[in-house]
Amino acid sequence: MCMKHLLIDLYKTRDLYSGLGQFSLNFVRALRAAAPADLHVTLLVPPGFPPAEAGPFDVLQASWQHRYVPAWTRRFDGWHSLHQFPSHRPSGKSRAMLTVHDLHFLLEKTPAKAAKYLARLQRNVDRAAVITAISEYTKGLMEEHLHLRGKPVHTIHNGVELTDYPEATRPSFVDDRNYFLALGVFKPMKNFHTLVPMMQHFPDHRLILAGNHATDYGAQVRREVEALGLSDRVVLPGTVSDSEKYWLYTHGEALLFPSLAEGFGLPAIEAMKAGLPVFLSRATSLPEIGGDVAFYFEAWEPEAMAALIREKLSSVRHDRAAYAQRLRARADRFGWEACLHQYLDLYRTEL
Repeated sequence: MCMKHLLIDLYKTRDLYSGLGQFSLNFVRALRAAAPADLHVTLLVPPGFPPAEAGPFDVLQASWQHRYVPAWTRRFDGWHSLHQFPSHRPSGKSRAMLTVHDLHFLLEKTPAKAAKYLARLQRNVDRAAVITAISEYTKGLMEEHLHLRGKPVHTIHNGVELTDYPEATRPSFVDDRNYFLALGVFKPMKNFHTLVPMMQHFPDHRLILAGNHATDYGAQVRREVEALGLSDRVVLPGTVSDSEKYWLYTHGEALLFPSLAEGFGLPAIEAMKAGLPVFLSRATSLPEIGGDVAFYFEAWEPEAMAALIREKLSSVRHDRAAYAQRLRARADRFGWEACLHQYLDLYRTEL
């Protein structure tokens, strides 16, 4: 058996509360579980990386050398950057693999800044021998905006796990009223502000808008809540713990996720794993994730949104258990075992 030497860049685990930090950590956990005998794995890690998470793999502390003088870095058969903008690069002697999550900068940045990000991504794509995208939507954007020069882009959906917390208790910010859930970092493309006036049509419900709202957009949403006199029914608790998130998924009426920019759609899959109905926008990757079991907003007028929610929840209320099972079956397509085995196949055939 030919042993291949593979480096995996886990530098994003320096922030374990970020989406990329969680992706990187769960990636190495899935790799440990797979225990590939034909790969000698080295992990490029930031200071403070938990040694127990490395398991049997070698560890290489990220340094200025890997950032500024990659030519001095030892050669590996493969060097996998788990994000499209890695801060540390392999030497030219290592075969590079790049995973691209999204091109949100095309929507979120000014044209001048977006052009700079695109040029930077183009350089990273040019260096890569193997390229993966986390959704068909992201792959399509790459084919539209980048010069791939004949390089194929392999779509590998992220793995998603929803950890059970059977002892989780009701969070302090939740009362006895039924509620809808939305969650994510407050950025304009999340489109959360459309949910606030809609809540005027649900006087017996609350809306839990969870996530970091210490942003300009978060301030905009808070002002909207106050202006409409909805402070008692639209709750912004900030970032929630994993056990709180689990409780919210398993006790809510529905997830409302009107985002206009998603490379993947993690909250939608987590909600489906919990059997929670999901209402999504038709933008970007969300239809790819929700398939025919999700419901989709067709307009952003409060009356139309409210009418859709009432209609669709009523349509599944007679057999909620069967619908929840359909949701879970859809979400099971996005497991870490399947995700990791697709990457292992690429390591073995392409590196």
